Amino acid sequence: MSRLDDVLELIQTTNEVYFITAPGRVRTAYILVDDIVELSLKIFLQEKTYEQRINCQAVLESASLVTSRNHRDSLKRYFEERLTIDQLSHDLGRGSAGVPILQGHFASFPLLQHWSANNPDAKNTFDRVIDDVRPFFPPPTSVSTHPAINLLDEALLRHKTRNKFYHDQNLSGLDINDEKCLRALCGMFDLVEQLFPDFSNEVKRRHTVRCQIGVLRLKQTASLGHRELGQPYDAALKLLKKGHKFDFEDRSVEHSLVHTVSDRFFMSLREQFKNSVAKLQVRVDKIDAMPRPQQKHLDEKNDKQQLIQILQRQLDQINTLLGTP
Repeated sequence: MSRLDDVLELIQTTNEVYFITAPGRVRTAYILVDDIVELSLKIFLQEKTYEQRINCQAVLESASLVTSRNHRDSLKRYFEERLTIDQLSHDLGRGSAGVPILQGHFASFPLLQHWSANNPDAKNTFDRVIDDVRPFFPPPTSVSTHPAINLLDEALLRHKTRNKFYHDQNLSGLDINDEKCLRALCGMFDLVEQLFPDFSNEVKRRHTVRCQIGVLRLKQTASLGHRELGQPYDAALKLLKKGHKFDFEDRSVEHSLVHTVSDRFFMSLREQFKNSVAKLQVRVDKIDAMPRPQQKHLDEKNDKQQLIQILQRQLDQINTLLGTP
């Protein structure tokens, strides 16, 4: 099992904690998000360290500095901080003259002896981990900021809030509402997507977590004031309830459907959005066909076109997760 598989399993479990937790008691899911983000960042750094070691060895071999198995073993010991650069140069047969040459090559690979690989049990602060990840993404400019930078900033703020639960006796009862939890969950999905290029494809292969992520992103968007997104979602839930056994609590119904018939539910959700967009477009077309539309008709057309855009964005996200055009 790959490390990304581990992260996806933890994400699915955390999603389920959200779905089966009574409304208003979502703090547990919020805290778990923080833990998964920290683990994901450390895995990212560890993988980047191993990647740089492989690339560095290839460069040294290309330069004929590493030419044998013994040389590769010595280089590995240097990476693991069991040899100094002077000792490595000696083992490579270069003596003291080889040190500046090696230093020149190593300068292109700053993570060769990184703690994430050499001392993964080290108690590095969350701030340190964030700072180590930042250089892998373009720094902010006056024109734009890479999405990963904003997501890292948000993760750090959430971590500070999470720590208050445990370290500030005045805030031990601090509550996390549904909207904050949804924002944390979706922020986690987006950040892991930035860290691991294979994340999206792995999600598409797993019906349950794919449906969970799609639903949670939809609920998060709806929580920001786009209530019109709730209608196709509720319609899909109602359709799938028929013939399905579940508990009577609303959240239990939601969790049961998302977990046990996730692929059918997600397909149904897509159809509900397509139908909603199509109905709105029919009305827009009728207004366009009017020879002399009144102002109220033009206002209605504008409202419906804005609604189509909102619904279409969600439909596009669903199609992306399903891997369909």
